[in-house]
This record gives sequence, structure tokens and C-alpha cells, in this order.
Amino acid sequence: MQLTSVFYPFFFAATALLYFLLPRVQNAILLAASLLFYWFNLPHGETVALWRTALPLAVLLLSILFTFYLGRRIEAAKDTQKKKLVAVGVVVLIVVLAFFKYANFVLPTLLGLTSLAKLGLPLGISFYTFASIGYLVDVGRGKAKAETSLVRWAVFVCFFGTITSGPICRAGKLLPQLAQEHHFEYRRTTDALRLALVGFFKQIAVANVIGLAVNTVFESAADYSGAILFMAALFYALQLYFEFSGYSDLALASGALLGLELPINFQTPYFATNFSGFWNRWHMSLSGWLQDYLFLPLVWGGWQTKLPVIGKKWDTPPVLSSLFITFFISGLWHGNTLPFVVWGILQGVYRIGEELLHKYYKKPKKRPGLALRCFKTVCVFLLWSASLVFFRLGLVADATIGDCFGFFGHIVTNLSLGTLNKDLTALVAGAFYSNTIMVLGYFAFVVLVLALAFFMDWRQCFKMKNAHISTAFVKLAMVPRWLVYWVLITLTLIGLIMQSGGYGGNVSFAYANF
Repeated sequence: MQLTSVFYPFFFAATALLYFLLPRVQNAILLAASLLFYWFNLPHGETVALWRTALPLAVLLLSILFTFYLGRRIEAAKDTQKKKLVAVGVVVLIVVLAFFKYANFVLPTLLGLTSLAKLGLPLGISFYTFASIGYLVDVGRGKAKAETSLVRWAVFVCFFGTITSGPICRAGKLLPQLAQEHHFEYRRTTDALRLALVGFFKQIAVANVIGLAVNTVFESAADYSGAILFMAALFYALQLYFEFSGYSDLALASGALLGLELPINFQTPYFATNFSGFWNRWHMSLSGWLQDYLFLPLVWGGWQTKLPVIGKKWDTPPVLSSLFITFFISGLWHGNTLPFVVWGILQGVYRIGEELLHKYYKKPKKRPGLALRCFKTVCVFLLWSASLVFFRLGLVADATIGDCFGFFGHIVTNLSLGTLNKDLTALVAGAFYSNTIMVLGYFAFVVLVLALAFFMDWRQCFKMKNAHISTAFVKLAMVPRWLVYWVLITLTLIGLIMQSGGYGGNVSFAYANF
């Protein structure tokens, strides 16, 4: 059961009802609901071994207990001991995360047991590990108080609105909110429901419908022409964009409905004109975490100046090397296959390239004109789309770097536009519904929802100074406002129906289970 599941609204409604009716035990209710939500998302069934279900839950609970008691120990320790305790906590959490991410690839090779049972990656371990590391570091720095309530701390770690795919919360901002009683507020509730409506539309009507065709191409790329592969790469970038944007809206709405303000995680990044701006607006909680707990310590640590030869010759700081290391680690965090490593390296190359261009050609002092701005935005989108080929193929357990370069090679060697119309029709007929009218309907629907979604994002970016588009709905008169609501609801329901046929089972949230 994900946030976009048809069952989630019923689960949330029951949780919210108890939450507001019993204000004195709100955190206990959130903890019970979060553990139940986590349990629902674990593998179940007669063919699933019990340990595959119990292990992720055990890892989560042990992580909660370990960080809770270590945080209190750090706060009570003398200044000379704080850094050591923080280091111990960080190392333990990273070792556990690395073990589960890479055990399936390292252990069989080291032990020579190719038939070794594979460990499943505990749901959400990347997100709650980073949140816990940030908490321990902040307590050690004196920027946050150690939590004294185990229940509150457990809610912070495993809150159902963030556990599966973020955002990565900061203890100093969320824990104080959990210490307060929250009551039902009509205005806050209606604002959150509008936010959720936009999120459901982006996720179900846009991302998942595009994913019907895109996922089919990536699963059997050799069967398609170069033109289809090129389009699939571009449309995967659109799928991931609206998928993550929609999820982020739903996470914010889930928190807001309960009176919790979660960090904004996504702000129209496809309108950025460079990768610096892009990463300031894409997965913002991860970017901020990497900046505060990895990049800045690397920059100011002075470790590069101690390196032989390099340390003596590089006066430019460690900014470039730290950028590269940060994105390299981001690639490792995102996935446990080599294509993810290449994806991370490409992000580092993009950012370093920009820094070098700015160094030698200087940043323009004036805002670029419309034509130049559009050109730069398109360049960023194309480079990002190319890197996402590694990201998407990296989701396949046995994918290799060769598969990724083979994908690009197939585009170049089989780029024929003569059969594009025929190939597109065959693709959609196979991925959605083998009927001419339905194929045309699929194309029309995709064009319609993409146009509407991009119009909303364009307005949010350029007309509303990045205030969420849902805040504009309340300013409309009653009739047009409700017309907008019903259009979004109708398109979302149509998207849901389209996924229930064809190959709807192929669509899954890319940032889930990291």
C-alpha cells in the first residue's frame, strides 16, 4: 500500500479520525499506524519466507532503539567524547545500510555461493538511515536536543508519510511538532486536500499512464527502433518527474492534514537552466542533507590540501573534488548496481563542468533572454534524460554498464523515422490495449494530461514564485474552482482505469524501496 494506492485514503481517514478524537495519545496512534503501514508494504504470501517479512521490521526497530539511546548518550557526554560517540553511531548506521544494499552482490562472490539466498533491502532503510545520521550529528553539534520520548522518536523515524520514499526530515524541525497536540482545522484540511488532489493527478493520471508504455520499452529495449528508445528515454524523464512530484505533494498533504509541516522536496526542477538550480529543486531534502552532512564537511575539512602533489598544486579548493565525491556517493545511495554509480558520476561531471565554465567564462550578470533560457533548459533536460537511462536500467538487478551503452548504441544505429508511426502504434497496442480507437485515446490522453501538468508547473514557477499551484485554486470563483477539481478527479479516475487493464502491473514508484 503506497501513498497512491486506492486503499491509502481509507487507511489515512481511519488514522486521522483516531488522531483527532484522542489528542493525548496522538503519537501512539501515529506510531501504530506507521508500523501497520510499514507491515502492509512488506512482502507477504505463502511463497514468501517469514524472515523476509520479519527482517526489515526488526532492522527498523533496532535502528530506532539504537539511535534513541545513543542520542541521549551523546548529549550527556563530555565534549571530548561527543565526536567519538557520533562517529560510532554514523559508522554503525552506514555499515548496516551498506550491508543490506550490497550483500546480494558481494557475499555470493566472496563465499563462492551463487545460490545464496538473497537479502531483501529493508523498506525505506536509506531514508530513515540518513534522517537518523542527521539527528546524531546535530545532537553532537548542539544544534538539536536529544529526544526523551521513545514513542516520539519512533514516529519521527517511521512516520508513514515519509518512510517509503522521503522526504528526509530534520529532527530539529519535526520532533518539536510531535511534542505538540494538534487539532482539526478546516482551512488547513482543505488546503491539504487540494494539495493531495494535484499529487494524485500527477502520479496516477500522468506518471503511471506514461509508465505503461515506457516501462514496456525498457524491459525489452532490443525489440524497438532507435526512435522509440529515444522517445522512451525522454518520456521516462517525464514519468519520473511527475511521479516524484506527485508523491512529494501527497507526503506534504499527509503531514499537513495531521498538523505536521514536512520539508518541501520538489519545486519545478525541469524549468532550471543549469544543474546547480536543478539539484536545488529536485529531491531537495536529499540535496540539503548531502550538502550539510557531506559536501560542506568535505570542503572545510582541509583533507585535500594534505594530499601529496594534488594538495600542493590545487589552490582551488576542494569544491570540485567534494562535488564529485558527493554525487558519487549519491549514486551509491540510490542503487546497488554499477549503472547507478555511472549515473552519480554523470551528475558530478555535469556540476563540475558548470563550475569550470563559470570560472573561465564568468557567470552572466544579466538574466538570459527567453531564447537562451529555453535553450539552456532543454540542454539540462536532455543531459538529465541521458543519465536517467543508467538510472532506469540500474533498477534491473542483472543490468550492466554494457546494457546501458548498448541502449544508446541501438538509438544511433537504428534511428529510423520512417516507421515511427507504425512502431508507436504497435508499442501502445502491446502496452495498453490492442484496439485502434483505444491507442488513439491513449495518445490523446497523454498529450492532454502532460499539457495540463506542465501548464500548472509553469504557472507555479513563473507566476506564483514557486508557491504550490493548489494555493491558486482557492482564489478562483466557486464554479471554475469546482470545475478544476472535477477535471482533475475525472482525469485521475481515467488514469486509474487505464492502469487496471493492459500492463498496469508494470508501473511502480521508482523511489520506493531505496
